[in-house]
Amino acid sequence: MKIEVVENPIVVFENGIYRPEPTRFWILEPELKKAVSKLESEGYIKKLSEEITKDEELFNFFVSLHEKEVKKREEILKRDFPEIYHGQGKWDMVCKKVLLDKNIGIGGIRNFRTKPFKVRCLHLWTAYHLGDEEFKNPIGEFVLSKI
Repeated sequence: MKIEVVENPIVVFENGIYRPEPTRFWILEPELKKAVSKLESEGYIKKLSEEITKDEELFNFFVSLHEKEVKKREEILKRDFPEIYHGQGKWDMVCKKVLLDKNIGIGGIRNFRTKPFKVRCLHLWTAYHLGDEEFKNPIGEFVLSKI
């Protein structure tokens, strides 16, 4: 199976406004998406959420990935969208609120420091696992081992 992901820009200009995109990586390959969806339908989101919630070390690892993502988005916003980073307009502020809020992590997951841990989507964690070496994670490893 071909494994392909894409990194999206964190800000999209559409219909005259800037729209924040807190999910940077997406799986492109239809067969991989289908295989991951099958795992989700088998209840692995719930199982992995429970496992991560119970294991303090694993929970802290995922919290640190979320925190790393917030820092990464700030770097990207400063570098690629300085007009938004320094801007004070309505849509600049919306983008900064969503992308730089310390409680909005990978894929827009909110309150990631509180239990129970919210896996939300296996596609998300697999895409990050494949898309950036800094975001290798046990969920992505698990998914790839199962397909």
